[in-house]
Amino acid sequence: MRGRHALAVTALAVTAAGCGGSGHDATPTAVPPSARATGPGRTPGTGAVPAGRAPVAGSAPAINGVHPGAERKSAADGTWVTGTGNARVALYLFRGAAALNAPYFCTGTVDAAMRIALTCANGARDRTTGHATLGAGGRILTVAWDGGIEDVFQRK
Repeated sequence: MRGRHALAVTALAVTAAGCGGSGHDATPTAVPPSARATGPGRTPGTGAVPAGRAPVAGSAPAINGVHPGAERKSAADGTWVTGTGNARVALYLFRGAAALNAPYFCTGTVDAAMRIALTCANGARDRTTGHATLGAGGRILTVAWDGGIEDVFQRK
């Protein structure tokens, strides 16, 4: 079950972060066969490997300087909850991907410095950027959101 959540968080973060709030076109575009890469790590249309970069098969695209789902495991990776009922907040972190599913749905990234950047489906902005800190031996995660809210999560 944990693997499914991680995969879903990664897929959601890549999908949502690529289509909102950061200047990306929200309309998906098709790639014509002539513009597709000719092999793993190849530059589309040329068949060449980009200078200074090693081919990485299946690597996640960079969003906010992070490769969601492809970053190193961190001590903050996991499911975090706080509150109850309508005041419940649930945050999921997995290898650079971040998702918030309550009180509303948001996806994005978390970097190595524990900065969280999210885009919310309903346009909410009070929990879109913030900084997380771990405490109590990794059992408590405090997020100070730039919107003025501070959430103190417990690992689920």
